[in-house]
Amino acid sequence: MLVVKELSKKIGHKQILNNINLNIPKGSIYGIIGENGAGKTTLIRHLVGVYQGDTGFVELDGMRVYENPEAKARMVYIPDEFFDVFGRNINDIKTLYQGIYPNFDEIRYLTLMKMFKYTGRENFSKFSKGMKKQVMFILALSITPDYLIMDEPFDGLDPHIRKVIWDILIKDVSEREMTIFISSHHLDELDSMCDHIALISKGKIVFGESLEKLKEGYHKLQVVLENGDEMYALEQELNVLSHQMMGRVHTLIIVGNIEKINKTVAKYHPIISEVLPLSLEDIFLYTLGGKYDELKEVMG
Repeated sequence: MLVVKELSKKIGHKQILNNINLNIPKGSIYGIIGENGAGKTTLIRHLVGVYQGDTGFVELDGMRVYENPEAKARMVYIPDEFFDVFGRNINDIKTLYQGIYPNFDEIRYLTLMKMFKYTGRENFSKFSKGMKKQVMFILALSITPDYLIMDEPFDGLDPHIRKVIWDILIKDVSEREMTIFISSHHLDELDSMCDHIALISKGKIVFGESLEKLKEGYHKLQVVLENGDEMYALEQELNVLSHQMMGRVHTLIIVGNIEKINKTVAKYHPIISEVLPLSLEDIFLYTLGGKYDELKEVMG
């Protein structure tokens, strides 16, 4: 298990992370979401031991990660942006990785290189962002890590390549119990692939739990009451994040237990009452409490 305990970090005079606590179960696909500047990348750099917190710590199976080669050897980081490799080809970078990671699997590397149609002699520096991402996935998967940490890893990849890579990742999770921690603005993708999700906003964790449990607590209620004047009273009994009205139809975004919601609504003799599930994107947008268009803009 990867554990973040009471982690805080200031950069300059700005508080970037504020008392972060997370438990990332072994074999999970754990997504982290948040606005631009919320602290996602800074958190990830602590997970992989690049940064040390001002207070708190990160542990991997009981080992502190910062300045711990044994812990770092079990994890691989795919960043959003890549370092300059000064004209080196793919095989040169592979040699660097072999020196860092003793478990590097040459056979798997050659298999993946063939799958993605690379010879190893290509100049990495001249690649597009998407091609660089493909190579980084090849190298990361050749290490067969216990923990794969990724920051916006699918930007620049076409849908077919994304699916191929996800299929390989899911197979590694299933067969080897590899753990994935991923930051992404592609919320629909995280919604379909992740089993755990955390939301970070302004350096604080808003929620962090299984996606199934999270969705059990968020609902869209569409209701028409027999007596429309009672709508205000109904709203006061529910934990409402948003309320919109079109004609007589009221649409409420509610946090709570679905059975209790239905029981409460029934007291007001609704003509129409339907409770619908929310997508991860809906939960993200409504939890942060802003308008859709404004929030989509800050998400990037």
